[in-house]
Amino acid sequence: MSYPINYPTPENANFQEFYTTSDWVKPQGVAMVRMLLIGAGGPGGNGGNGGSGTGGGSGAITSWIGPAIFIPDVLRINVGFGGAAGASGTSTTIVYQEKDTAGYTILTATGGNGGNQVTGGSGGAAPSNNFFGASGIFLSIAGQDGAAPNSTRPASSATFLSGGASGAGSTSTSGYSVTANYGYPAVLGGAGTTGGVGGSGFFLLQPLMVGCGGAGGGGSTTAAGGAGGRGGIGCGGGGGGACTSGISAGGRGGDGAVFIWSW
Repeated sequence: MSYPINYPTPENANFQEFYTTSDWVKPQGVAMVRMLLIGAGGPGGNGGNGGSGTGGGSGAITSWIGPAIFIPDVLRINVGFGGAAGASGTSTTIVYQEKDTAGYTILTATGGNGGNQVTGGSGGAAPSNNFFGASGIFLSIAGQDGAAPNSTRPASSATFLSGGASGAGSTSTSGYSVTANYGYPAVLGGAGTTGGVGGSGFFLLQPLMVGCGGAGGGGSTTAAGGAGGRGGIGCGGGGGGACTSGISAGGRGGDGAVFIWSW
């Protein structure tokens, strides 16, 4: 399965990765630039004695590649924060800060939305192109939705990120798992009856870029169920498991990221 955002670049390209807000300074002498933005993931829904929490949605992915002459010397990188406690993941943006005090956003990757106990959180919407995109090749892909109640989260056929899985739907069952792309190991749900915590997702740059959402928390027959696992970068958190009392917390969505190649 191929993904159109994976443009080939020379092995000696300048590669910079951003996991917090910072500035990117264009290296001297480069002719081409490629930017890849990942929006933050949404949180899993809380579980309780009313049932399981659903999975959070993953963030959108936005890519741009074009001549370096069209890129300002300094850009502001704003990395989105993963959603928690019902809040959506925030968008990741690249801003031309020197234009004016507020700056001008030239690229955006939207954050994913949080789950609840009824429907999985929707993936971040694919932003529309703007006139900056006309200076190069622009592409944006929507995030994957989080799993519905009592459901695993299969690998996406459209993005290398994933939403989170659902928590256990009953007090004696295990939380649901997340299947990653490219045959990477699944992230497993927490054990049932004892309220096991759902497995946390992951993110890899090499040998293939891939992210996995958090798994669901297991049910508990005595107290609060297991919490959902946290999503990997840009991925959704897992839902909390069913329980007899209290609240089983949904897992936090993964933070966003920005990767920039220039050569």
